[in-house]
Parts: sequence; structure tokens; C-alpha cells
Amino acid sequence: MLHVGVGPITKFILHLTSWRSYLEIDDLIFFLSRKGIQHLVLTLPFSRSPYKLPVSFFKCLQLRHLTLQSCLILPPPNFKGFDRLISLELPNVTISSKFLESLISKCLLLEQLVMRISEHLNSIEIKSPKLRSFDFKGNIKFIILKDVPRLAKLSLANTRDDEKAGKCDIAKFFESFTALEHLYLGLGNGSIEFFAGAGGAVSKRFPYVFNRVKHLYLSDRCLGELEFNSCVVGLIRSVPCFQYLEIEVLYLYVGGTSALESLEVEHFSDVTFNHLKEVNLKYIKGSKPLLQLMKLLLAKSPVPVRMLIDSYLDEEFATLKIY
Repeated sequence: MLHVGVGPITKFILHLTSWRSYLEIDDLIFFLSRKGIQHLVLTLPFSRSPYKLPVSFFKCLQLRHLTLQSCLILPPPNFKGFDRLISLELPNVTISSKFLESLISKCLLLEQLVMRISEHLNSIEIKSPKLRSFDFKGNIKFIILKDVPRLAKLSLANTRDDEKAGKCDIAKFFESFTALEHLYLGLGNGSIEFFAGAGGAVSKRFPYVFNRVKHLYLSDRCLGELEFNSCVVGLIRSVPCFQYLEIEVLYLYVGGTSALESLEVEHFSDVTFNHLKEVNLKYIKGSKPLLQLMKLLLAKSPVPVRMLIDSYLDEEFATLKIY
């Protein structure tokens, strides 16, 4: 507070594990709003009553990099957005779907977006023409991404596991992501199921291919036969140039034989994994389809592949033979 008349403060990081008074933080943000702050990181401890950002925060119009944790974001009616923002990280914030959509749409320079939302959201629609990286984990019914032609890195984990969780048509969801290079689906309950759609309609191939995707990562606690068919099989058919594949599943439930049959080598006569370098399979149990997948990847890869298996001990793995 003694930094008066000396010059701007362009970067400020405040990490607190506890605090005595919200008023102290209010005074600090008011001070920074008058000092040309461009890079602000405010991480507060988890609380059932998150810190409500003061009106002065919404006057920090020169912000380019912003991280907020454990904050309640309620903008004043006349707030028009942060039009200089390049990166936005919102771990464990409380925010309405409507304002979140509005905030992102007004950040025309935004390139990186990270969200960890603990509140239950019905849906959000994101429009961001310069967005290159989007990382989301939270309780949500639907996510709609529009006008993201530069999106190169996408990580999505839907942790909503109740009956109100929606189903996403994965083929339509990804059809406009022409620049995608890194795709991560998972890290939560029911994440892959969220993208499975109805009826496993993409179990053979998407109506398009991801020619730029290099890294494919799929993770979930439990997968059924439908989800395995519609996501895993459909994705590996549609990423012909991928170099790294990682699948992390605690338990894979297969009720019949269709998941196994869909991975037979003869069904992939039109596919060759010319660029595949490494496969990492983690924590797989009940994993006959994963064994079939391993054989398929090795058979269709003309170059040597590094394959890492981190699994529970299982009779299926004990009898595995690789030629």
C-alpha cells in the first residue's frame, strides 16, 4: 500500500491458506485496479462461503492473465468484459452459466481457458475464435464449443454422474476442430460415457478424420461395452496420425462379445498406424478388450512401438503372448 506514485504494478500473485478479513483483500484489489495490473493470480482456501470479488476488480481492464480460485464472481450490470485477456484460469469458482458465456465471448484475444467448476451447471456455450487450449473439469449437462478454429489442445472431464447428466453426440461435437493436436477425455466419473452418444453410432469411424491429433488420452473409472465401442474404437479409427495413446480405466465391463469383435484385425484392413510411437495402458481390470486393442495396435503399426502396461494382476495378462 506504500507503493504510491512510483509506477504501475503489472503482476501480482497472492496465495493464501487462511485469512482474517475479506476487507483486506478488497482493499488490495482496489489498490491494484488503480496501478495498471495486467497479470493477477488470486488463490484462496476452499470455503463454503467463497470470497465475493469487489466492484473494483471489474475495473482492472488492462488484465491479460487472470487466475481466480475459491471466488464468487458477480459482475456489476455495466461490466463489458476484459477485452485484453489472453489466459483465464478459474479453479473452483462460483459463477453463473450466463455470465461465464458472456465473459468468454467478450475476451476476443483469449488463447488459454482452464475451468474447474464445482457448481452444477446446466450448459455453457463457448465462442472464442483465438482459443488454442481449453481444459474443463466440472459438473455440467452439456458443453457447446463454437467458432474455435485454432483449438489445438482440448481436455474435458464431466464429473456429473447423476441422472440429469446429458449425452453428447461425439461426432457432431468434434466436427469443427480442424486444428486439434492433443485430445484428453476423462479424469472423472462417467466422462467418456458423456461423449458416447446414443447407440454407439460412431463405433466404426467418424465422418471425418483428425489429421493433426498426435496425443490421444482417454480416462474413466468404469466403462461399459457401449462406451468402449463408441469412443475408443471410433477415435482410434479417426486419428490416423496419432503418436501417443494413453488409456486409463479402473474397470472395463463387457457384457457380450461385440466389443471384442469390433477390435479384430480384419476389421481394420483400411487402417495403418504409421506414426504410433507409444501406448500406455493403466489400471485396467476386466480387460479382454484392452488385450485385443494391444494386439491390434501392434499388428497395424509398421514401426516399433513402446507399450507400457500398468495393471492389476490378472489371469488374462498372465496368458498374454505377443509375437
